[in-house]
Amino acid sequence: MLRRSASLAQLMRNEFLAPATLGARQNRSLRALVRHAASRVPFYRDLYAAHGVDAAAFNGLADLPALPVVDKAMLREAGPAAVSIDAPADQVTISTSGSTGEPFEFGIDRPYDQWRKAQYLRPYLSNGRRPVDKVLRLTAFPTRRSPWFSRLGLLREWQYDCGADPARIASAWRALEPQVLQGYPSSLRSLAHHCLERGESLQPAPRRVFTDSELLTRGTRSLLERAFGVPVIDVFGTYETDNIAYQCEAGGGYHVAIDCVVIEIVRDGKTVPPGEEGELVVTVLANRTQPFIRYNLRDIGRLSTEPCPCGRSFPVLSTISGRADDLIVLADGRRRTAQDALVRIDRFGGAIRHYQFRQVEIDRFELLIVPSARFGDVDAESIVRAAGSVLEGAAIDVRLVDAIPQDRSGKRRAFVSLLGNGGHA
Repeated sequence: MLRRSASLAQLMRNEFLAPATLGARQNRSLRALVRHAASRVPFYRDLYAAHGVDAAAFNGLADLPALPVVDKAMLREAGPAAVSIDAPADQVTISTSGSTGEPFEFGIDRPYDQWRKAQYLRPYLSNGRRPVDKVLRLTAFPTRRSPWFSRLGLLREWQYDCGADPARIASAWRALEPQVLQGYPSSLRSLAHHCLERGESLQPAPRRVFTDSELLTRGTRSLLERAFGVPVIDVFGTYETDNIAYQCEAGGGYHVAIDCVVIEIVRDGKTVPPGEEGELVVTVLANRTQPFIRYNLRDIGRLSTEPCPCGRSFPVLSTISGRADDLIVLADGRRRTAQDALVRIDRFGGAIRHYQFRQVEIDRFELLIVPSARFGDVDAESIVRAAGSVLEGAAIDVRLVDAIPQDRSGKRRAFVSLLGNGGHA
């Protein structure tokens, strides 16, 4: 706990350090990481040799695009070769949720584990969560663990099943009287509809609301803010990286934690400048046990050309648009982010409890809708016309359903591509 507290204090200070100081530290960490991986991790040693990379001459950020991009499949196939030969025997094992496929396990050392836990906490404490606050967190894997410091009234968190009946969640909120609400956007969306349809607010009112782990659409944000009465702050992270980008109360983009990672935006194998969209490729700076260097997260985003007005020194991701695996494919072969259609469906958010937009064939989509009590006020054809305006004449079949299936992680994806070979499901 002492190590975690010291790391957290350092991380909080880093937000307002001079950009030149942050950049120099990031460059030093990156240079040391790449040289370590090339000499002590068989997977990277062989990969760099095959691509003609001289890691001893690697000089930092400017040389990063010369390194090959890796992904989960490559590291899974590498197995023990992706682990440093210096890895400690008492590693901490991290397992991804496997929401879009097979879970992926990797190891970290214990000092880095404490750093990660501090890194996890920073976005919340930096944005108004107090160490003494009670938190109700909706998650697919609730645990009843009670660390010793929580029994002293610090960092208290009660976890609740994200798939539970919203009435039960509201009842748990009243019983616990927490100050902070946190969870997947889709789970909080269910709770928001429950409150709005009954004309009831959460009591006591939450002082902070945080979302994480799923794409937060504009419509869902608007719905949550209407129901809970406070701005929503979204946090972006993965199991491989922990929390690496987060919004602030200024309401802009996502501050990139460059003291923990290097983020590149890559399209067609090349790094693109701020303002252009591409896939998020991340290098985790402090994990020496099983490094992630130029690791493709398969998420789509773009870096902002402007700083955030809040005064933090970190660069800003202006958008995070979803998964690269879930792009809409048009009849002429072009691909576009599903966000273009989702923002149009979102306009009807008050009438839709949950939805999932599915591409079934090149020219056919399904829109699954869990209707709210207000759905009768909306013409379904209006929803079809709005979504179809960016799909160049493709057919959209609307189906009313009782529930949207959750992934094994407990998440609900707003868009799913069911295309297989030849453009058929």
